[in-house]
Amino acid sequence: MVHINPKSSTREQWGDKLGFIMATAGAAVGLGNIWRFPYICGENGGGAFILAYLVCIALISGPILIAEIIIGRASGQGSGSAFISLSPKGESKLWRTVGVVGVLISFLLVSYYSIVAGWTLEYLWQALQGNLEMFSGDKSQSFFDEFMNSNPRQIFWHIFLTVMTAVILLGGINKGIEKLSKILMPVLLILLFSLAVFGVTVEWGALENPTSLLDLKSIQFLFVPDWSKFTMDSAFQALGQAAFSLSIAVGTLIAYGSYLDRKENIVNLGSMVIAMDTMVALFAGVLIFPIVFASGLNPSHGTGLIFVTLPNLFAQMPNGDILVILFYLLIFFAALTSMISLLEPGITHLIDEMSSTRPKACMYVAIASSILGVVWILVGSLQQEFLFFNIDKVVSNFLIPLEALAISIFVSWVLDKAVSKDQLSDVGMKFYNVWYFMTKWLCPIAILIILVKGLISQDMGG
Repeated sequence: MVHINPKSSTREQWGDKLGFIMATAGAAVGLGNIWRFPYICGENGGGAFILAYLVCIALISGPILIAEIIIGRASGQGSGSAFISLSPKGESKLWRTVGVVGVLISFLLVSYYSIVAGWTLEYLWQALQGNLEMFSGDKSQSFFDEFMNSNPRQIFWHIFLTVMTAVILLGGINKGIEKLSKILMPVLLILLFSLAVFGVTVEWGALENPTSLLDLKSIQFLFVPDWSKFTMDSAFQALGQAAFSLSIAVGTLIAYGSYLDRKENIVNLGSMVIAMDTMVALFAGVLIFPIVFASGLNPSHGTGLIFVTLPNLFAQMPNGDILVILFYLLIFFAALTSMISLLEPGITHLIDEMSSTRPKACMYVAIASSILGVVWILVGSLQQEFLFFNIDKVVSNFLIPLEALAISIFVSWVLDKAVSKDQLSDVGMKFYNVWYFMTKWLCPIAILIILVKGLISQDMGG
């Protein structure tokens, strides 16, 4: 018997498939695409890493993304309730815990993601005031260090962003998430494409290597595989980046799937989201690597590249005052779309489980997230190295892999097969059987490897 929750027939739904695609792509496209992907790619030989990443996306992230949307649409409920609705009798308590953990992960993520997103707003604010000289030379590192030591400024931006996101979510799926995503995502893509084209075609005589950046050195680095620099650790990094680049296992996809119309093709929509997410990551590399190579810098500078090195370079460039505004506006839009997706699972949970109104749910989640984020700032959690003192490492290295493992086990070992067949009835049995094999065997094994590797590296001080 196919388990379809009766609530799904009266639930608010996406206005059209474009709204779902833009919102889900917005959830996947975040700060990690724009700064983490380029520097991990830089550390691991460029094109070789990209090929491995794309393979892992197809084999790991894609199947789990589809699984989460299936769970959401079939149940018509968010993560906290969906597993209860779809699990066999007698097993609902165990799987309820899995669903609630998904909501908890999104809540923890947004509580500190908003802190990092606040850094981009600080830089955007300074750029809008024309304070480009603050990023010039040694001042760039000094400014970043001073800001990181300023708890009041970090707290202000963290709370400001959290409240802004909650206000957007007051509009619900259609008037809030969908409406804004249809504006933000196209603008983000236009900004990214424009800056990338500018990056590979302009000559900057002030930089260390004042030749045209269209000499293709940076493009070759990004797209031509260099297997001599690709190691087993590179493969693990590609697997990890692919597994968590699409916002899997954080409750968002289940929540968004619960608002998806039954007539929509999950696989087609998921493929479009994956393509958009991957495109943003690649264009971010096209934007950043030309500047890095023209400046004679190491392409694996990491977070400092975005908040120390690039601001310094923008200060030296023609029209740098405009470029720095556009760049941090781009990063801010990426952060905002992700924050929207991370607050929504908690709101959906309160509406489903406690019959809360959306305004009250938005207020409760925003207040709780704001308070917790202030705690992370005051204790300096994001600066800690040890696993259980750094909230980002707890979530990324421990909670998300466990939740992703539970989802893959649930959808292939526990969920009535008739449910998943019904949800994927429009793609044919051949595709269904391949997807089912991946979620049943390949995904759990790969996720276990990521989990063990992450915990071992922490024990060894990695």
